[in-house]
Amino acid sequence: MKIICGLILTLTVTSSTSQKTCQIKPDPQLGGSRVDCQNLNLTSVPGDLPPNTVSLDLSGNNITVLRDQAFVRLPRLMYLNIVNSQVSRLEANAFKGLSLLLSLRLNNNNLQLDNHTYPEDVFSPLQSLTELNIGNNDCRLRGTTPDWIFKWLINLETLTIDTFEYDIFGSGFGYLQKLVTLNIGTGFEDDCIHSAIGVIQNHTFSVFENISVQVLDVTGSKLLAIHAGAFLPLYFYISKIVLENVITLPTAMALRAFYGLNGKNVSKVLMRNSNKYVSLNRNLQSQLITKETVIYLTHICIEHLDLSYNNIIYLDENLILVLSRCIKYLDLSNNNILGDQSTFLMMSLCKHLLFLDASDQHKFIKRRYDLGQGSLKSQIKVTDNGLYHLYRHRISPENCSVSKLESFEAGIRFPPNLRICIIGGITDSFGEFFITGITGSSHLAKFDLSYNGARGFVKQINGLSFLNEVDLSGNEGRGMTKDFLLSFPNMTSLALNNMGFDKETLRRGGSVLEGLKTMHALRYLDIVGNDIRYMDMGSIRTLISLNVSRNNLVSVPFEHNDLPDLHILDLSVNSITYFDDDTMDMLESLGQKNKLVLRLKGNPLSCSCQSLLFVRWIFSSSVTFDSNGNYSCVTEYGALTTTHTVYNEFNYHWTSCQGRFWLPVSITLMCLIALLLVSAMLVSRNWTRIAHHILVLMGRGIQRVTRQNFNKDAYVAHSDEELQFVMQDLRIGLEDLHGLKLILPDRDFLPGQFVADHVVESINKSWKTVLVVSDDFLDDPWSYFIIKSTAYYISNLNPNRVILLMVGNVNRGRLPELLLNVTDEEDIIQLDDFPDPHSDVWVHVRDRILSQAV
Repeated sequence: MKIICGLILTLTVTSSTSQKTCQIKPDPQLGGSRVDCQNLNLTSVPGDLPPNTVSLDLSGNNITVLRDQAFVRLPRLMYLNIVNSQVSRLEANAFKGLSLLLSLRLNNNNLQLDNHTYPEDVFSPLQSLTELNIGNNDCRLRGTTPDWIFKWLINLETLTIDTFEYDIFGSGFGYLQKLVTLNIGTGFEDDCIHSAIGVIQNHTFSVFENISVQVLDVTGSKLLAIHAGAFLPLYFYISKIVLENVITLPTAMALRAFYGLNGKNVSKVLMRNSNKYVSLNRNLQSQLITKETVIYLTHICIEHLDLSYNNIIYLDENLILVLSRCIKYLDLSNNNILGDQSTFLMMSLCKHLLFLDASDQHKFIKRRYDLGQGSLKSQIKVTDNGLYHLYRHRISPENCSVSKLESFEAGIRFPPNLRICIIGGITDSFGEFFITGITGSSHLAKFDLSYNGARGFVKQINGLSFLNEVDLSGNEGRGMTKDFLLSFPNMTSLALNNMGFDKETLRRGGSVLEGLKTMHALRYLDIVGNDIRYMDMGSIRTLISLNVSRNNLVSVPFEHNDLPDLHILDLSVNSITYFDDDTMDMLESLGQKNKLVLRLKGNPLSCSCQSLLFVRWIFSSSVTFDSNGNYSCVTEYGALTTTHTVYNEFNYHWTSCQGRFWLPVSITLMCLIALLLVSAMLVSRNWTRIAHHILVLMGRGIQRVTRQNFNKDAYVAHSDEELQFVMQDLRIGLEDLHGLKLILPDRDFLPGQFVADHVVESINKSWKTVLVVSDDFLDDPWSYFIIKSTAYYISNLNPNRVILLMVGNVNRGRLPELLLNVTDEEDIIQLDDFPDPHSDVWVHVRDRILSQAV
């Protein structure tokens, strides 16, 4: 009894667990339940799923074996996914009861293509199945596909299956009468090749000769070769062939294989990113699309051809002639095509062409084109009516339905139905932009001429008035005029990235800005990587997206209400540190109105005290920021941090910044109060002196004396040893030659009177006192008396009265402190020797004597 109760309890727990972990949702379209049991580590199919389950996903589990009757309780099941669940074997009745199943995906498991893994009748209940994917399972290079397991799948439309190295589809595949898509491009991994087929032979697909296979997908296989008649069994129904990422297949060989489809309309041929390993191994022939190769395509009508990333280095011009009859979509981008880029101008022959991409060829070009010597312009002739013509002889391939052309107009003629033309990077030396008119462009919506080395965008181009999107990036933009931009009146998107504009290009009144103002429909503008510092985008009011990243801007390049419809603003990698309050208010208004997206990554943002409000605004704004507003920034002390960190510690930073401001303010105020108190005390104690100085400053005090108050210009004192120097050189130099009035003791002192009286009287009568200082003078007993008397008569009314003439190498340490206190440094004149009367030194002495007291 206990055993029975325990068993019942276990079953109950198991049932409730599966119901809980598998997500069950209603499917209104299919009228049942959709069950999701992904990644639950299941080892078997749950037995308690709803019987009305119409879609079941068991991917990402560990179901190594699909047991008999695993789905018998799900009779309404229509979609079954068991992807990446370690399945390695199917029991014979694993799919019993699934008569309504439409899609079965068993890819990315461990199912080997053999009779042991797939019993012959394992798919017998699946007669309604339209899609089967058993690819990415078998890593073996050799084996035999059990083709008879497919005889029950009479309604199958899409089959994805692994292949072996020399695989040939057996007769069992002949029962797939409704097969539309055959996918054998299941790819490969580092240690496993699922799509191991190495050669598609002429009879590889023979079994499908009477089956309506429309799509053949060999993407990512290790295909090495395709025989010329390999596609012939698919002739009547095939419309799309996919050979993308077949890196081991030579492009020329792949194109020759289309010979079996002569006279057939093929809607799509996709060969993107093929031929990689072949070209790396320097198989030159595989990189040439020659005339002989083109002949195989002569009678095939291809609407969509993708040969991008194929390392093609030569493209025969006749390919364009062959394709011109039907081609609508042509992608030749990212190849190595050398030589004459004017081949691309032949596209005007393709009357049905809607899309052309021939971009990114110039990075492989070895030859330099100089204007007039191989440039595009040199191949074009200006006719009398001003149109540009390119006269070239084109040889039509044999049996080609396109007639032989002797000449055609190029450079200005586009295919009449072309919508998108991408020819950026087809050359690196386009040179002077010479085109002034384009015809056949009435349907052209997008034109990409970027990175072609073009310059001189000066003249207006006729015929581009319908263009919506233009990319001129990577060319030389200096000198671009308003007339050139007038060529695009209906422009909605314009890219002018990396054009070498200087920092003043978009200032108000500039030719480029004036031209942009005329584009009244412009919505998207990219001006990236131009080192522009100043912009005035306010006049382009129609913009909804403005990308000015990688410039040198320090703020937003417009003002309030200038761009009312702006939704995206990219300011990344500029020189912005923070936004002021007005800028934040403007952007906040756009965020509330338009849900503005603002990109600021890569700017040297500041998280200092000055920008704290900016940091807080980032995380509280209605604007959507890139990186969720978390940018690197620098603090007040030069430390690197992030805006998110500063925002989380906002109160700490705010308090710190406020304290840093108020502390010095408080100290300053205290010092001012203390200074005022001390000043008040000093004023009260020295009021008379202060009043005196104020009155003097106001001109109401005593007045200083001037030269006119004295009879003589200078009294000259000297020792006996300098008598001859004074009476001759000094007297002649100052009196005779410069007109000064001097008192010379040996000439002007009267005999019999006291010398002391003469000295005092002479000092009083003279404007300045000149002391001829030598060691003898300092030894003279009268020198100290003269010095003291001179100092005595110096006052505020007549300062700077003493001039010292230092004769010879005088010991300055002997000069009295009293004398130095009353003598300015500029009044101490060194005389290295006794100068003659005509020496320039006397001019200097005269100027010092006559100078006004300071």
